[in-house]
Amino acid sequence: MPVVDYAALPEFPMRAGITGKWITSHEHGATTTSVLSNTVEPGVAVPKHFHEYEEIVLVEEGRIWVELGDTRVFAAPGQAVIIPPRTPHAWGTEGPGMARVLFVWPVLEPFAPGKSTYFEGAPPKVS
Repeated sequence: MPVVDYAALPEFPMRAGITGKWITSHEHGATTTSVLSNTVEPGVAVPKHFHEYEEIVLVEEGRIWVELGDTRVFAAPGQAVIIPPRTPHAWGTEGPGMARVLFVWPVLEPFAPGKSTYFEGAPPKVS
């Protein structure tokens, strides 16, 4: 049973204003679930997209907004947003500070071709 010291993992740039690190991956011994940590600068947003599977967003620090269709919700530390499969959504930081967010998907490589669709812009860099 691997123990991942994710505080020690290096971050990599994913898109402008967002860095990430994979907490679970093939390299860490995961077989069915992905967990990604993002550090997000103030005012940064991710364009509308959807995934073929459920996505859970957990806020560790800061405040974010998530748009699901015409509805915008806000989440703060200790809160989670559950996004159903194939539901178009966008998200970004809310407020003057940065945010730290965890994303959980029930698949490995959630951004692989055919697993996510971006309506605007390109998928994020994943390593």
